[in-house]
Amino acid sequence: MTVMLAAACRTPFTGTDGALACWHPVDLSALVMNEVVHRGGVAAESVDEVWVGCAEPVGAQGANMARAAVLSAGWPDRISGTVVDSAEMSGSAALHAAAAAIKSGSIDTAVVIGVSLSSLVAPGASALGRVYGQPWGGGPTARVEADGGLLPPPRAAESTAGSLGIDRAQQDLAAARSVERRRAAADLRLATVAARPGSRLTAARGSPIANDEHRGAVDDPAELPPLFVADGTVTAFSFAPPADGAAALLLTGGGRAAEAALADLLGVGRAAGNPLDATGGADLALQRALSDAGVDQSSIARWEIVESTAAGFLSICDRLEVDPAIANRDGGALGVGDAGAAEELRLSVDGVLHAAPGECVAAVSAGSTGSAVTLWRRRN
Repeated sequence: MTVMLAAACRTPFTGTDGALACWHPVDLSALVMNEVVHRGGVAAESVDEVWVGCAEPVGAQGANMARAAVLSAGWPDRISGTVVDSAEMSGSAALHAAAAAIKSGSIDTAVVIGVSLSSLVAPGASALGRVYGQPWGGGPTARVEADGGLLPPPRAAESTAGSLGIDRAQQDLAAARSVERRRAAADLRLATVAARPGSRLTAARGSPIANDEHRGAVDDPAELPPLFVADGTVTAFSFAPPADGAAALLLTGGGRAAEAALADLLGVGRAAGNPLDATGGADLALQRALSDAGVDQSSIARWEIVESTAAGFLSICDRLEVDPAIANRDGGALGVGDAGAAEELRLSVDGVLHAAPGECVAAVSAGSTGSAVTLWRRRN
């Protein structure tokens, strides 16, 4: 069975403590859920299940946020929800799970959400409170202790880039390109959200927010100090800070939702690699997606690749043998900020909406815990 993207939308992405800071992630998810079925021309009653990708399902983002979002959106009580936490590929894993359910015939229509309210639930929040024990335990650390031990994601990206000969100048260039392209990107008719700002007042409460909050340019990135270690290559400019936002996809195998579908889902692939490698088996994930789709890499016209850091982005491009200059034609997270699973799904939302009819789009999520690739073909 062919899985189709019937509709896609997202909120603007804003910086932490910005215009979306005081939204509850459940209510922001409900907003994009209602928007995506409206754009798909279907009623909520036609949705069989909701999946939410979230890399920090704790606190306000915990306790089966997917089911809570169904109730917040006013949808029928019978609709269930599932939250997927798969670190850097949480949004993609939720998307792939929903697509698999449609392909199996167990459901016909699903909504997939990616959400991150970093202002409320900071990246790494699950490891901040140690009342219930330390995440992962000691086994994974012991496994790579002889190689220097585990590193946080930005440091792992910096290390991987260094091993591939990717220097700071290349990272600064990639970051500058992303900032410039994101500012120049075409209007995607984002879901308008009423501002609920934090203490950094970027908007009056209740005012409509319809555009991304872009990062400021830097006159001379070479003058910035390394962000993590004295001899490092990642700086505040080549690191995407946490952001707030939500994105939604309406998937279907047929019926009314398919009448004006945007794209066909061609193939998916997931994999992992050495935990010290920030590209997380991205090359294997790509090969699995290409095999699933029955196409070769030359068929891909648009590359949308995660940009948590320029170091990580360039390392992924290196592994996939993709020219970084042709990837992310409309910029990436380095131009706005990294909204976690929402950013993952943004790769598909923006990639498909910007694609020309017939173009194949690859959305690539990757990190030291694993990678995921989703291939789409835009319809007319």
